[in-house]
Amino acid sequence: MRFARLFLCVMLGWLLGVEAVSARPLDPSLSRVSRLLFESRIEEADAALRQLEATRSTDSSVQLLRGEIQFQLGNYEEAAKVLRKALTDPRLHPAEQNEGRAMLDLATATADATRGMEEKTSSSGHFVFRYRRGKDEVLVPYASAALDKAWSALAQDFGDSSDPEAAAPTKPIRVEIYEEIADLARVSTLTLKEIETSGTIALCKWNRLMIVSPKALLRGYPWLDTLTHEYTHYIVSRAGRGLVPLWIHEGLAKFEERRWRGPAGGSLSPAMEQLLSTAVQKRRLISFEKMSPSMAKLPSQEDTALAFAEVYTFIEYLYGRAGYAGLRALIKSLSDGLPESKAMQTAFGVSFDELDRAWRSALRGRKPKSKIGPFAEKLRFRKPTGSKAATSEDDESGDISDPKVRGYVRLGGLLRARGRLHAAAFEYEKAASQAGSPHPLVGLKLGRTYLDLNDPERAILALEPASEQYPDWAGLQAALGSAYLRKGDLPKAETALDSAMATSPFDPNVHCGLKAIYEQHKSPRLDQATRACSLLSGR
Repeated sequence: MRFARLFLCVMLGWLLGVEAVSARPLDPSLSRVSRLLFESRIEEADAALRQLEATRSTDSSVQLLRGEIQFQLGNYEEAAKVLRKALTDPRLHPAEQNEGRAMLDLATATADATRGMEEKTSSSGHFVFRYRRGKDEVLVPYASAALDKAWSALAQDFGDSSDPEAAAPTKPIRVEIYEEIADLARVSTLTLKEIETSGTIALCKWNRLMIVSPKALLRGYPWLDTLTHEYTHYIVSRAGRGLVPLWIHEGLAKFEERRWRGPAGGSLSPAMEQLLSTAVQKRRLISFEKMSPSMAKLPSQEDTALAFAEVYTFIEYLYGRAGYAGLRALIKSLSDGLPESKAMQTAFGVSFDELDRAWRSALRGRKPKSKIGPFAEKLRFRKPTGSKAATSEDDESGDISDPKVRGYVRLGGLLRARGRLHAAAFEYEKAASQAGSPHPLVGLKLGRTYLDLNDPERAILALEPASEQYPDWAGLQAALGSAYLRKGDLPKAETALDSAMATSPFDPNVHCGLKAIYEQHKSPRLDQATRACSLLSGR
């Protein structure tokens, strides 16, 4: 079955935080610190604990909390040191021992995974990035610009005059970029299998944003949208004091993930629209209850994509009823401890059941913009460093289900490799005709062949239909940008190349193409594109 190209970003641990608060046998002073941690109010927790340390510095329960705060402040080595010492106290309650050991293991693994990372602060001072020197340096200026825009937008969307800093944090927010999915598994509570099964590539947890570098995937993923998605989790956790249910959390994050680009919404690709429509017709929607405790625990990328489509459209429906005022009222009601049904009633003036029925009715009337073909799209992870390389985009004819289409594509590839470009284009045209609906791989190969033939007009005709259906295919957008650049249509070229960069930012031709465009109209982004072009191409 067809399903969406995913960037499945999951906010883990809010339930674990509740369990930690209730399981730890703390006195009222320590309970207050633990509660502040649960509410993602790290600086306040740090200040409250410092007051206790003035008189109880040797108390092991206090030091366990100090270790957790050091961890959440990003001081992983110091956190491990403090936790290790506190755990030597035999008087600790067993619940504290278990929780402390789990935190020590996490702090130790995170210290190992992040040791030697570079660190750079965004121009606004709102974000600090940790990354490995090398190709990932390219990500930082683009991520900085996108997140700075998201910071301003979300401060407006979720700001509350009674607690302005909740949605507009003044302390820098850490963003860690990991080279491989195995690194994400090491620094989280997820297993490598869960990451691969669900397609999870980013997290918001422990007072930081974590993403896997796009280079860990064969075709990248919408990493700038992903960062904004995770930043939304960060803000909702603070504004909602840790009490927003996971499915609402994910719906808000999905709804806001493009706020760095412009207005909220528009986050469902044609593929996700088709997936949702099919599930509605077959009455196979996933219940909100089954989405807990984490989207990453769902059994497949398809199920996770459907869950995201559902929660997105529910928040979209709520926004249509009452705008951001309604969403802020919902978060405020939840932060006050109201159950979700009562919070919905308070925020929107009708019962949750009524909202649910109206949303489902709207889904039945929601029609996909276009019919998606049978191409089975999913995240494709590269093999770990040191193993045999995964297949490249040019070797993916096995992804084509129709044997005739696959045969034409393979023959076209052989002809193109021998320099017989006109003959290759003829075979790719036959593949496109046989496929019926736009196929991303066929459109990409045909478009690239016409570019090799210096025929940008035909390249655009081959690329545009597929790029509209599969907007997250960076290869399609990169080739389309090159075609428009050759035609001299700089605005369309810039749009396509920007889209390619926001999904797979390591193609030097994308950055060098943007550099050429920026030189024409003296863009302030010229230096950024020039550095990326030089780093990736060596010129």
